[in-house]
Formats: sequence, C-alpha cells, structure tokens
Amino acid sequence: MTRTSARTLPDTPFWKAYQGRFFGLLAWAEVDAFWASMSGTTGDWFVFDPEQPAPDRVASAADLANVLTKAQALINSRRDMSHCGAIYVDDARNPTFIKVFDPSAMGSSCNISGIPILPRWIISRIRPDDMPPPPEPVKPSLFKRLTGRS
Repeated sequence: MTRTSARTLPDTPFWKAYQGRFFGLLAWAEVDAFWASMSGTTGDWFVFDPEQPAPDRVASAADLANVLTKAQALINSRRDMSHCGAIYVDDARNPTFIKVFDPSAMGSSCNISGIPILPRWIISRIRPDDMPPPPEPVKPSLFKRLTGRS
C-alpha cells in the first residue's frame, strides 16, 4: 500500500479561513435553523466544489438556492442518525464560511490516514482559490521495497 503525505494548503486568505475555527451543527434542530437562515440569506456567496476549479465569481441567487437544496437533501438523507455532524460553520449565528460534508463519506473521526476529508461544498463570502495539487506518494524505503514489507 502506498501512503501519501498530507496536503499542504496555500497561504491565502481563503485557505487560512478554511483552516480556522469551526463549529459543527450536531443537533437536528440546529441544522433546521441553519437551513431556514440560509434560505433567506442575501449578499455575495461563492459556492465551491473542491473537485472542480474554484469559481471566479459569486453564485447567482438561483445557483446558491440550487446548491442549498442539494446539500439539504444530502444531509437529510441521514436523518436516521442521532445527530448530524456534517455541517461546519465559522459562526453559528452569522456564518461567512460553511463546509458541508457528505455524511456517508466523512471517513473516521480519528483520520489515521492523515489525508484530510474534503467537504462536498464550501460556501463562503471569501473568493476561493483552487485546490492545491495532490501530494506525491511517499516512496517506500529501499529495504521495504526489496522485502515487500509495508
């Protein structure tokens, strides 16, 4: 098995904010209140799918509403769980940076691989930068390659 080194994020305002302090919306009542507040949000929002190039302009009201509808459907598909844990915001009352994870693809809580799990959508007031290229695989030592040990 080939291991990879952890991804280093660029030193930009967007990626600094991405690595900032976030609060998880755990209780379903918090999630419902969040969806209600976001449905009436105004102003400029960037919607970023980390698997795509970063957007160069803010989302239209229709595009933002479409992503919020998709995100809500994805999160609500896991209502059978006792808590949510897939939405993280920088400020619970007035969010400006939101990470929405796919609840069925969040990995383990201890993240032993060292490879961070990316959100499905990042919704931000800050213009996103493209994802950095994936890290190069860590080449095993000569001894490990010769002996086949990992």
